[in-house]
Amino acid sequence: MNVPFFISRRYLFSKKSRNIINVISGISMLVVAAVTTAMITILSAFNGIESLVADLFTSFDAEITVTPAEGKVFAANDSLINYLQVLPEVDYISRTLEDDVIIRYDGQPSVATLLGVDTVFKEVTDIEEVLAYGDYNLDRDGLPCAITGYGIQSELGIPFHPEDYSMITLSAPIRGKKLSRYKEKALNTMPILISAVFSVNAELDVKYIIAPLDYAKELFDYDTEVSQLSIAIAEGVHPEDAKEVVMNALGEGYLVQTRYDKNALVHQTNRSEKWATFLILAFIMIIAAFNIMASLTMLIIEKRKDIFILQSFGLTATDIRRIFSNQGILINVIGAGIGLFLGLSLCLLQQYVGILRLQGSIVEFYPVEIRFLDVIGVMATVLIIGSVFSSFMVRYLIKRFAQ
Repeated sequence: MNVPFFISRRYLFSKKSRNIINVISGISMLVVAAVTTAMITILSAFNGIESLVADLFTSFDAEITVTPAEGKVFAANDSLINYLQVLPEVDYISRTLEDDVIIRYDGQPSVATLLGVDTVFKEVTDIEEVLAYGDYNLDRDGLPCAITGYGIQSELGIPFHPEDYSMITLSAPIRGKKLSRYKEKALNTMPILISAVFSVNAELDVKYIIAPLDYAKELFDYDTEVSQLSIAIAEGVHPEDAKEVVMNALGEGYLVQTRYDKNALVHQTNRSEKWATFLILAFIMIIAAFNIMASLTMLIIEKRKDIFILQSFGLTATDIRRIFSNQGILINVIGAGIGLFLGLSLCLLQQYVGILRLQGSIVEFYPVEIRFLDVIGVMATVLIIGSVFSSFMVRYLIKRFAQ
């Protein structure tokens, strides 16, 4: 029998003595449980936001993108595409051309960004999953079709009919002609049908309109030039490894980025806020450890006679320290266990039932995501802080009062 542990458990759960020490120990457990619950739920909430942001940008951002290091466009002929396509890390390659245009419907103008895409674009992004109306269709009976953002459609009042597509016109400046001198003649204007409407977020919905790549090349007067190559990597390949391979294959003059690189500021800000919050809660856990220290101090003072009796029975100073250290550890373990149960329960309820709703947002419920490593980190932090503080305090008190 582990005598120190047995005595620690008796002291903590004794039915004969329900005094202030037991009350303080119970409060310490509740504080540890509350901090543990807060850590798990808050970290899971930040994880949910991070995953939501990643999912939103997945609609337009491929796993790997290649853009020119300087300028707006670069030549991307078939030989370059075939050269990259043979790389084992590369699955699909899509060519896109991007520039600003003036949209007109029923005489109303608006400025947006035209994204000319080829037939492979839907293979490297999740654009089909964010269509609010219509189907992903860039051609109808030989006529070019566009997919507009929900914000653009609402701003211009463009009606959508699945069988009867609305027509708009897109205008872009002709290179070499100044708008102030040539007026309307400085613009290249072409009609296009609206086949679908996408909805991603407020920023992208009012910015982009997607059209066929050949249409965009004719509108902007380009030949083989593109703004970006969007690459879907092979299954099982890490994006950073694929990025390194593509960079080595292309050489200088190109900027190769992963999805994380393109949205690094968003991810870094979220992670900084996440770990700053974690440190604040860890500091609160340190404050909670003082409650445990207070209960241990009062317990040792109250049990001074018991300590001398136990020593007369042959228990060593190490055994005595273990009795009270174990009690501090038990308070931490029980409190952390309760907090773990409550934290995971709240997160699972939010994830599958939806306790907290978001009115007027792109998602119905506040996103949460439980990550195993975060849970392990929270439990390790709580138990280490509590155990270390308890051990040092017990060592000092035993020397002060029991020797």
